[in-house]
Amino acid sequence: MSAHRNPYGLAVQEALRAVTLTLVPILLISIVAWSFAGSRNGQLGDAVHGGAWIWLAAHKVLLHLSLPPGDIAGTLWFTPLGFLIFPLVVLRGACKRMMKESSNYRGGLTLLSTSYGAFLGIVALLSATHAVRPNPLSAFFAGLILTLIAALTLQAPQLAKAQGELSRVVKSSLLNVAGLLAASLLLFLVSTLMNFGQLLNLYAVLRAGFIGTLLITAVMLLAVPNAVAMTMAYVSGAGFAVGSGSLFSPFSVHSAEIPALPILAGLPAGTGTFTHLLPVLLIFWSIFTGYRSVEAELSVKYRLRDGALHGALSLLLLILINVLAGGSLLGGRLSAVGASYWRIALFGGPILILGGALGALLVGLLHRSHRA
Repeated sequence: MSAHRNPYGLAVQEALRAVTLTLVPILLISIVAWSFAGSRNGQLGDAVHGGAWIWLAAHKVLLHLSLPPGDIAGTLWFTPLGFLIFPLVVLRGACKRMMKESSNYRGGLTLLSTSYGAFLGIVALLSATHAVRPNPLSAFFAGLILTLIAALTLQAPQLAKAQGELSRVVKSSLLNVAGLLAASLLLFLVSTLMNFGQLLNLYAVLRAGFIGTLLITAVMLLAVPNAVAMTMAYVSGAGFAVGSGSLFSPFSVHSAEIPALPILAGLPAGTGTFTHLLPVLLIFWSIFTGYRSVEAELSVKYRLRDGALHGALSLLLLILINVLAGGSLLGGRLSAVGASYWRIALFGGPILILGGALGALLVGLLHRSHRA
């Protein structure tokens, strides 16, 4: 039966399948684009290298750059999160087949994640040039982490059905982050619509032509999850940067020089009562989800522990999302794009952890009032 296949051979096979399904289409598109461009000086190898770099960047692999003129050093570690969907879907399918057909799923999953990471590292080494040098170690860990994230998505149904103290804390933390995500998406959309004229002006400034405008729009749509993640950091009070020296937070705005990208049309121009209230609203939401994270029968000590753990898990998820969403965009003044992790911990940490603990205490108070 296929359910008893050798897990290690199956893992390597699935890793190769995932590489083929994700890399080959990008290489073909790159080669076709190169052929239509009709460059006299370019070579087919340039198109292959370019496709490999796009594939690596789509996995959030760090690329070291030597930019002309004068070989100016730079880095690219900013990936529109929409690009991650394709490899995650392919890897999720690989993990699902491993779960169904492997006789040792955990061992096979370990080899699958390390094999996929190793293949990314090999491509990083083979595609390196003087101008672009992908980091092999970054490639390995990117493949490893993305495979594990894909595997975790398969456990969502089991988590939803799971009972117990820890599962209750985890589910309430996911609810906390999901609510923050939904509110941030709504805030981003409303802000963009309110500044729709500015968005059109930014398109006019770019003067990209019809095809160029379509490509820019596609990339902007793929980067919407990044913008929503940064809005989450904004709501938490930490804020985010769009280039060195800039800061957009509910309490202060330092815009510096902002690139003319349409997705940035809704950036806040200042602060006010509404922006100051955003972290306060997050506190109330954390109290609500913290309330759902514990059971009334627990003692105060254990309720506080679970409420604080709920807040800490929410904070870790918020930081992880912003790690994926931010990075360096070619270096220079765009070397810092996204939220600062220490600012998220400094501003969002107290809100999420104290909110969770207060919600846990509220369970006991309401339980006693009902009994009375």
